[in-house]
Amino acid sequence: MLFDLVNTGGSGGGFGLGKPHFHLWDIDCWDEQICWSCGFGGVFKSVDGGYHWQTVKEPGGWYHIQLTAKEEIWLLEGFHGEAKGRLWHSTDNGQSWEEILPNQIKGFGGLICKGSVRFVLCNDYPSWISIDQGKTWQKINKLFGSLQASIPGDVRLENGFMIYVLGHKQELPYLLQSKDGGKSWKEIKLPEGLPYPRSLFFATSWMGWIGFGQGKILATTDGGGSWQLFQLPTYKEITALWFDQEGRGFAAVENDNYLKLADALYRTDDGGRSWKLILSGAKQFNKLLGFELKRFWAVGFSPGIPQNDLIAILNAKENKILP
Repeated sequence: MLFDLVNTGGSGGGFGLGKPHFHLWDIDCWDEQICWSCGFGGVFKSVDGGYHWQTVKEPGGWYHIQLTAKEEIWLLEGFHGEAKGRLWHSTDNGQSWEEILPNQIKGFGGLICKGSVRFVLCNDYPSWISIDQGKTWQKINKLFGSLQASIPGDVRLENGFMIYVLGHKQELPYLLQSKDGGKSWKEIKLPEGLPYPRSLFFATSWMGWIGFGQGKILATTDGGGSWQLFQLPTYKEITALWFDQEGRGFAAVENDNYLKLADALYRTDDGGRSWKLILSGAKQFNKLLGFELKRFWAVGFSPGIPQNDLIAILNAKENKILP
């Protein structure tokens, strides 16, 4: 598989020289051309599928971004070391921004917008959910220790979308499931003896994967009723996952030590049973995004002094026939 490697246009240079764009945390795309990404180096938008980027916001604590229309963007800002987050909303392609729930958001663990749902995950603080496109909001107090959330959005159940939340209690992983858009929650039993949880992705309401430390991955095809444990060819922490509904997908692993650079991104064609290394070297990816396997992006950073952000784009022209 061939990837094109680009960045958002930051420039290097030590001792205060240059203007590096530090690593990216998130990416979301409306279609195969219009993409937005965010990280410590700023907020950026692209109209050519991620090859060239325009700066929309200057450097800051930009952790999560979601698109709900071609020119409608939701952006979650966080303040490291503080119980403080800010949710921003733009309906004019980023020209102006309105703060939503001012002074009420205390965390910045995740942001998911799917259908009419807007979900702000706040780690050890109350999370927030809207089921009417952000017009009204409800506080959720039951997600202490939450790390990541997933809303597949493939089917709408009678009472709302299926939502999964991954978290930890005293380092032990837990998984919660809601079948009614966050009104009620059920804990899904996980196997014992697992390392610290790091990443979560559900391709459908029933088929999902959890990434852990030590290169371990749990997979389910029945909404957590049963699990299979798989092992990557590495023992590094899994920073991000993405799969399609056929079980083809990618796993990114921690690779931020520029003195010991190694594996960065793996691919599977069988739901996680076997994996192939496809990218290594000075790369760490924090978020993966795909439109089936026609378009796929991985964003993160290139370790070094200074760091600079990094986007890997699956080269669809060179990968005409995917293996």
